[in-house]
Amino acid sequence: MIRRFLLSILLFTNLLAAQAQQNRITLNLSRDPAGLFKSYKFYIQEVEDKRLLPGAGLGKVIALGKEVPVSLPATAEKELFSYWTFLAPKKDPSHLPLYVTIKELSLNEKRVGPNKVTGEVKLNVKFRWYRDMEPVELTGYLTSATYTRPEQDYDYQKLVKQLLDQSLAHFQKWMVSNTGKNPALARNLVLVFKEIVNASSEDTVFYSPKRPLIWDDFKVRTGKPGSRYAAAVFTSFGYEGRSYPKENDLVVEIGLKTFMVKSMSWGRPESRNAGTLRHEQIHFDITRLVVEKFKERLRKADLTIQDYDSEIQYQFLEAFREMNRDQEQYDGETGHGLNAGAQAAWDKKVAAQIAAVYEVQ
Repeated sequence: MIRRFLLSILLFTNLLAAQAQQNRITLNLSRDPAGLFKSYKFYIQEVEDKRLLPGAGLGKVIALGKEVPVSLPATAEKELFSYWTFLAPKKDPSHLPLYVTIKELSLNEKRVGPNKVTGEVKLNVKFRWYRDMEPVELTGYLTSATYTRPEQDYDYQKLVKQLLDQSLAHFQKWMVSNTGKNPALARNLVLVFKEIVNASSEDTVFYSPKRPLIWDDFKVRTGKPGSRYAAAVFTSFGYEGRSYPKENDLVVEIGLKTFMVKSMSWGRPESRNAGTLRHEQIHFDITRLVVEKFKERLRKADLTIQDYDSEIQYQFLEAFREMNRDQEQYDGETGHGLNAGAQAAWDKKVAAQIAAVYEVQ
């Protein structure tokens, strides 16, 4: 009697399991030992389910003559993270940590006639990563597949896996083609400085240690109205910026130019001597040295790939203010060149600093 009772319980349990199976279809995403990629430079950091109805459910299919739910064994976040991590396991911590958002993952069928079922599976995912705690959107993958089948057992697992494999293959292809081209994949910011020394134009002299100022560069031969000084040189500096990806870096190239404007520089005819010209040359040298200070400011600045341009502009304005202070200090200590001792000291100091700049270069 006890044996019959136990056997009855076992048969009843199996019957309940069979009925449960008929009332729901669960898709197990089997792993292919061969994996999907032989070479890749990313790994799955996180999967998040942002569908309207997150969880394990995928939709409804036709099974044994009726409509039944179809789902994954666990939540989509857990199952897809496990599946994709198997396809592209983490091998190198320096690889790109990839975050995947599931926008849509669904499987639905309907009966359209005797022994005839149509179905559609949809997948919509977005890929991103975080750089300096900020999300960087990369690419997405949107696909769907429709099919018609007779009303019998169907390999839903194979169908869903194909779309999941295609999505990761899409990202791999996108990453390969965009590395070194798309700033979104840049891991580091690299500053590169270039000095712009164009051939002097009709009204501009670009700074060069091999080309000191001459009096012909001072186009105005009369003093500024109301000024008691012998001469004045108008000097300034500027920059041109461009950026481009290179391998895993974003290169920010800063072209720097130091120049004087002839039409805004003047010298009285009676004051056009070597001493006065040397005083004005030091003004030009000081402007060139401020450019070096600007470069040092940028090296120390907190430049981020997300927003480097505004920081560069800020440091440029700060350097410009520093140039004005240095020029005023120079004129103040030398008495605009009339204090011979102070002028000689500045001449020696600035000459050494200029020599050091070009020795390094």
